[in-house]
Amino acid sequence: MLKNYLRSGRFWIIASILAIVAVIIILSKKLDKTILVIDYVTVEREKDIRSVKDSLVVPVLYSDVQLLNQLSIDKRKIRFIDVMLPTILVYQHQLASEKENVKILQNKSRYSLEWTPEDSLFMNTAFKTYRTRNINELLNRMTPPPTSVVLAQAALESGWGTSRFFKEANNVFGIWSFNPDEDRIIANQFRDGDPIYLRKYKNLLGSVKDYHILLAKSETYAEFRDCILKDNNVFELIWYLRMYSERRDQYVIMLRNVIVANELIQYDSYQLDSDFYIYPEDKSALF
Repeated sequence: MLKNYLRSGRFWIIASILAIVAVIIILSKKLDKTILVIDYVTVEREKDIRSVKDSLVVPVLYSDVQLLNQLSIDKRKIRFIDVMLPTILVYQHQLASEKENVKILQNKSRYSLEWTPEDSLFMNTAFKTYRTRNINELLNRMTPPPTSVVLAQAALESGWGTSRFFKEANNVFGIWSFNPDEDRIIANQFRDGDPIYLRKYKNLLGSVKDYHILLAKSETYAEFRDCILKDNNVFELIWYLRMYSERRDQYVIMLRNVIVANELIQYDSYQLDSDFYIYPEDKSALF
């Protein structure tokens, strides 16, 4: 009996030490303060667009790309990918940083550590944005679609960068506006007798962000999100986007054709070039 008691006592001592170590790790871990150096470019000439030459992509955010319809179809597609791919990867980088912060705050809660006012503001904003109050669900909803799917939808929704909304409003995905106080432009169509407005963005990143949030928060795309988490085949995943367009199944077939014909799956492995990251010299500045 004494032996069992000692074993039990030893167990609790070890458990307490491990708990203390875990708390120390959580307290010491802060959001990565690495800076991504982004080039902001307003496109006036074709040469303003930087070519994507390999799987390491330079972080550039473009705005006012109005010349793609002046190019041949083959060149237009190349330039469209040159414009959209870095935008998508920059947003994925920002999203990954936010997701890591959520994980840190989740661990704080797990060990009954109090959130700072900044922590609470960050989390309440995230809960509101993604329409959930559950941290695990929030983390799931912050998982982005494959780059190939985003590129394919961007191509279809903007006509490979030739739509009026793409050119005049940096609106790639046809995101609607319901708020008269936000920057927007009117569409040449009506719904139930009322005019339709589309969001206007400073650059293409805003459109990519709103597209991701739309897919992440809407119950219409719950199965789409589940399929992403299961890491299923891209061609299975796109079937859960049929409600994105009134063309339904035909829209999915069009997405598949765009992905295959333009070999978009290769871009799922592309990353931002690490040469454009600035790491704090003083590591203590991270804490």
